[in-house]
Amino acid sequence: MREQCRPDLCDALPWFRSAQGGYYYNGSLCYGCLVDADSGVRAYIDDEVVITRMQRVHSIDTTNLATSGGGCTKDAEGNLVLLKDQDTDSVILSSVMNSWRMQNPVGLIIGDRNKQLSRKLPHRYNVMAYFRITDVWHEQIGTKKGAKVRFEKLDLAATSWWAAPGTTPLPVEQRDFTLGPATKRCSSCDRDSKQVYNEGWMCLTPSCARFWKVNGATAPPGHLSLNAAFLRARLAPDPQIQPHFDLVPDLLATLAEDQGDLVFKRIAWKGIVCPLCSRCIARRFWRGWKCADELLQNPSQQSQRCSFERYLKVSPLSVRSVIDEFEIHPAKRALYFDPKLQLPSVDDSSLYPYRKLVYTLPGVGSVTHLVANRAINTRANGPDDLFRRLQSVDLGLQRYPLQQSVVRGTLTSHYAVNYGCPYKYVVSVASKGFNEASDEVLRALGRLTWATQQAVTSAGDAFLRPNELLLLGYMEDMKIGYHDDGESSLGPTIATLSLGARATMLLRMKYKYYHGYTKAKRLVDEDPALDGCAHCPERQALKQTLDAGAITREEYEAQRRRLPARNRRGEAPPCLRMELNHGDLVVMHGEGLQRFYEHSVVPEKNLRFALTARYIKPEFVEEADRQKGVFALTEEQVYDGK
Repeated sequence: MREQCRPDLCDALPWFRSAQGGYYYNGSLCYGCLVDADSGVRAYIDDEVVITRMQRVHSIDTTNLATSGGGCTKDAEGNLVLLKDQDTDSVILSSVMNSWRMQNPVGLIIGDRNKQLSRKLPHRYNVMAYFRITDVWHEQIGTKKGAKVRFEKLDLAATSWWAAPGTTPLPVEQRDFTLGPATKRCSSCDRDSKQVYNEGWMCLTPSCARFWKVNGATAPPGHLSLNAAFLRARLAPDPQIQPHFDLVPDLLATLAEDQGDLVFKRIAWKGIVCPLCSRCIARRFWRGWKCADELLQNPSQQSQRCSFERYLKVSPLSVRSVIDEFEIHPAKRALYFDPKLQLPSVDDSSLYPYRKLVYTLPGVGSVTHLVANRAINTRANGPDDLFRRLQSVDLGLQRYPLQQSVVRGTLTSHYAVNYGCPYKYVVSVASKGFNEASDEVLRALGRLTWATQQAVTSAGDAFLRPNELLLLGYMEDMKIGYHDDGESSLGPTIATLSLGARATMLLRMKYKYYHGYTKAKRLVDEDPALDGCAHCPERQALKQTLDAGAITREEYEAQRRRLPARNRRGEAPPCLRMELNHGDLVVMHGEGLQRFYEHSVVPEKNLRFALTARYIKPEFVEEADRQKGVFALTEEQVYDGK
């Protein structure tokens, strides 16, 4: 099985979900291990045995549990260096020990940066086989004590694909499974240790006073070599030892065509192993999977292109299936506002039947939330109909690689398609002209244009007609984290229509404006001292004093630095929380809103669409692309607020 992109690998293999660390564990058991560039001193790989270190790069984002607990960092040369002793408190070491005791096989993957085999590997990441853990011990590595693991291939009868050409394993019936290295009991800790090194026996219990001393007396030489008997030893095959997962899973076989309700479930947007070329494929496309031949940009690679495609039959979900309330739509939605957060003004008459909520951020902008109800959602061609029809239309939705991510190739946790003028947010999305948009998209655009006009004119500002629409689709458990839409190419207004499952939208001040410092501990050049920021009264008073000319810039910055530094590590707390229900419209207005604040959207587990319209400034759009943003709505597509 081959793979070039690690996120695709983790998407397709249930036994290795670690996008960053070397080990993957779940439920206190280790299921997978990657041996790549740095496997540690005295690492070893042959046809049936792998010896490697416990490792994890310190300071990497620990969004995946499998990346925590290894206690390593990278030195100036890029080598992994222990930060602390590795003991049983390490979650990774604990999971490995548990899999050893419970005889849980571990899947191994080898990266092409690993040099133990001394030959070129076919792909960036290569699945080896299932292995048993036979030994876990500690070595003295510099001033720290680090753990090592010996893996032994589970199937000793089959020839390993990574074996040297012409290699044939000794038949199982001809092997002597009683052979092994000498084992001695330490007189100090009363524990057994195998002779792992040719240079002599040592106690390998890290807590022992005689740890890492040859024959319990002297420090070992600087160079140690692995004991041949330790490398040659094999455990007798045991048919009762079986892995939890298949090495090569077959997700497609479990997704029958008549199970249309599975299309949008979390399990159905995970990756698969291509049945033609064995590449791991993330579900990039809304309708299903296509082998990742877009990665093969070099003309010389065209012969490697794989033709595999598999699209799922979509059975549109009803609004009832994604809304858990007893009644699908309220006649008039009841509202509750957390008094600890920003409170809106409530207007039930001016845009009836919508309830109009306006959150005002002084000197920054406003957020207008138009709350829908039964009369709005059930109208012909309204939100109910749009939600159903958007599921059936081939919109071209797909997931794109994040432009900035810790792991190259990480895809968004939503599907996207852009219409109108090109817009680049957290990813670069190819844009279609509005002349390619379906009736459903244009009807949504009509609603968004109307909502934008209502919110902007109420604020007393000039209305700029949207010329771009970004459609996002969220399947089960998908979400979009904190971000802003503050690109210089954008106008001051952003409007969104929510369809399907309920979502929670949070707004918070950006870190540097909340604290007055960047994360690199540098003062913000121009501190707006916004309402609700840290040390708000002191910072606002200082700013007023500076603006009045009572102190110099140098004095102003010196006094800012003297403010207490408590809690400077944390992000700003949310200042605004909105519950976005099916049919609701939200309009964020004001350039300062995107400059100083950021927002996140977390849908409930079920299916949701978010259609967002913006105005892209013409001077930022190539002449050839400006025409894409031109549209003319029919009389039926124009929305009147009902």
